[in-house]
Amino acid sequence: MKKSKTIRLNKKKVKRKDFSGILLLFLLVLFLLPYTITFNNKLSYVTFAAPKTPPVSTYSAILRMTTTPTITPSPTPVSKPAVAPETFLSSLVNNNGSSGYCLSVPVLMYHHIQPEATARALGQTALTVDSGVFSQQMAYLADNGYNTIWASDLIDALRNHTPLPPKTVVISMDDGYKDNYTYALPILEQYHLKANLMLASGLVDSNPDMLTWSDVTAMKNSGVYYFTDHTWSHYPISRGPESKIQFEIQTAQQEIQQHTGQTVDIFTYPYGSFNNNAIGTLISDGFLGGFSTIPGQVQCSGFIMTLHRTRIGNAPLSDYGI
Repeated sequence: MKKSKTIRLNKKKVKRKDFSGILLLFLLVLFLLPYTITFNNKLSYVTFAAPKTPPVSTYSAILRMTTTPTITPSPTPVSKPAVAPETFLSSLVNNNGSSGYCLSVPVLMYHHIQPEATARALGQTALTVDSGVFSQQMAYLADNGYNTIWASDLIDALRNHTPLPPKTVVISMDDGYKDNYTYALPILEQYHLKANLMLASGLVDSNPDMLTWSDVTAMKNSGVYYFTDHTWSHYPISRGPESKIQFEIQTAQQEIQQHTGQTVDIFTYPYGSFNNNAIGTLISDGFLGGFSTIPGQVQCSGFIMTLHRTRIGNAPLSDYGI
């Protein structure tokens, strides 16, 4: 009798243990259930989210962009910099090292002016402003009351500390390309604007892509163009011996004066390359001012031998702060 009673008690203990285990498992499931649902929801969102279909108008815009290419501005528009002369030049031009007398006069820098299709065929797009865009740019200057002047007018104003009219700009074209005569001159005449040709005289008559001396004479007689010395062979005068530098500067000066009847005492640096020796040589040769390729629209007597220019591309002039 004692043995059977003991067995019944043990069976009750086993049943109690089984029931408590089931209860713990049930509570655990209840506790984890919200996290399981959240995870499943996130998983289903990632797995089944369908991409949105672009509207028809988007495809039309893409098609238009593909089939009708437009001219892209070649340079990045340059903001107006703070006035600051080149430090090494201060001892040559301005003894006290200050900027001197300053004027806000943008000098616009061009090379080729020709149709974009022609530039592509000749591999000259990097230095070309489309002639149609150039016409729009010149119309902008004329319509907005800009005053275009020759390089000599700017140099004289800085040297004599005299003001210039508001909205004064200088238009410059480097090297001496045939298209400056063929395309640019008629547009400048149409809008009654002045321009400056930075001429490398040894390139004249050198090939069909360059001006002839007959073109140069016609450009001078038009009353539109003023000419500056850009060396004889487009030589970077920061290099080479003094004899080479003198030859390049003086030969171009003499040839341009001979064919235009204009005094040539303003210089433009090929490739924008200059140094202390080159500037000293120009000053000793009687040159009154010079143009670099340093970006900026503020011109100062303190750096009159390296005045700043803004390279212009196929964009509205307003994009360049003009």
